[in-house]
Amino acid sequence: MGKKSDLTFEPMAGIPQAVSGFQIKKEYSRCVAILKRTGILIFLPKAKCYGVSGVNGKEYPIPTQEQVNQLFAQNGELVARKAPQGFNRLELTPMAMPIPQLIEKLISALLKHSAEGKTYQTWKSNLDPLIPVRVNSDKTIWIWETLSQVMDSGEMVYFPREYSIAHGGNTKLEVINDERYCAMPGWSVGLVENLPIQPAQGQGLTLGGRHQLEIGLSPREYLEALQKANCQDETGKTVEDFMIEFLTRLVANHEISYDRLDHNALWLLGNYVKYVEQVKSDLVPTGWWHREFGRLRLDAHRPGNKRCTRSWGASTVVRLSGV
Repeated sequence: MGKKSDLTFEPMAGIPQAVSGFQIKKEYSRCVAILKRTGILIFLPKAKCYGVSGVNGKEYPIPTQEQVNQLFAQNGELVARKAPQGFNRLELTPMAMPIPQLIEKLISALLKHSAEGKTYQTWKSNLDPLIPVRVNSDKTIWIWETLSQVMDSGEMVYFPREYSIAHGGNTKLEVINDERYCAMPGWSVGLVENLPIQPAQGQGLTLGGRHQLEIGLSPREYLEALQKANCQDETGKTVEDFMIEFLTRLVANHEISYDRLDHNALWLLGNYVKYVEQVKSDLVPTGWWHREFGRLRLDAHRPGNKRCTRSWGASTVVRLSGV
């Protein structure tokens, strides 16, 4: 049935090169290769380099290797603390890119891999068998209309501190120019955990004094957990983060990620939709694979939702700061 990976995810040393052996160059090359292969990176005529065209029409060059090295050095204490906790993968997320364009790239990649017969269920180790996954070519991604209407608008909040009218978050346009979240304009440079399947209740590990988030909580409970000391400097994943990670695992390992039937659906804690009159509630987006229909699904539920908790979990990003 073919090999599992063209761009393998190998374990990395836990501390950055500026401190002790973090393979920045290798990780950077891996990220750029995937962004190029999926067509996310385009040549920017004004900047005369590769990057993305933002939701505001401006050009956002991808951070260079040298800039990423500088960010690791600048955030040395943060990386030295969080990498031993399991945040040992580099992730470059084009936060400035319009979400509909990211969706188009994701659909193209899914259809391409499906046509080549290279779409498999997520595996926990290389010893797991390859199990093919059907991809619906007619409706490859389903997006709830209520969520679709607010994407890339001021109604979609980024990085809320709480799920309420006093959310304390930002708009997309504010975030892409905020060095706390986008160390380089339009780009989040972050560290993530290499967890293909989120830990079930009672199965999370304690690494570097931090216990891994386990499935089974509501968005509000997860957000409260991120306020605690052992999750300090972590933010929830956004819709953009989710799609980049899904694309990364698809391109690198031919995996279909975040399958609800694996109890692996994801709350996107980094986004929040303020009160929506249509449903009489505020909302937190979710991303997951709908195996029964062979498609990716983006929708949203109430912050206190306990109905979905058996199959939903949360994942975070440690974003390097440019401040």
